[in-house]
Amino acid sequence: MINNHSNQTQCNEVLTALILFIDNEISDAAQARSLEVHFQECQPCCQEMEHERQVLATMRTLLNNECREEAPQELNERIAAQTALLAAQMGSGGQFVTEYRHTQTTTVYNDGVSEVRIEETHIEIETNNENGPQFPFF
Repeated sequence: MINNHSNQTQCNEVLTALILFIDNEISDAAQARSLEVHFQECQPCCQEMEHERQVLATMRTLLNNECREEAPQELNERIAAQTALLAAQMGSGGQFVTEYRHTQTTTVYNDGVSEVRIEETHIEIETNNENGPQFPFF
């Protein structure tokens, strides 16, 4: 941030676009190049950019390490079975999905001492064998 007032305004504009620049989300090539030049010429802005990069990298690492829940095996098996069923239906030719229903139910039992949650998901798919104007399932 050079002490000149016009450059300080430019620094404020650069810092406003800092996260977009770090994430490579500036689509205007001329604007991206202008920011690159500014970071090369302005040490305080460059230091701020490096600091923000480190903070974002740390946040991504923490989130990546914490958000590693495995889906229950039963869910994986149900998805695989439903996928196989759909693949078989698609391969039989001339079948179209005519109706799709997805129901998710959560039941909570509470006896005052403990609480039990039961979550169920039901998916129903109806098809026909006609070549009508229904929704083709690709």
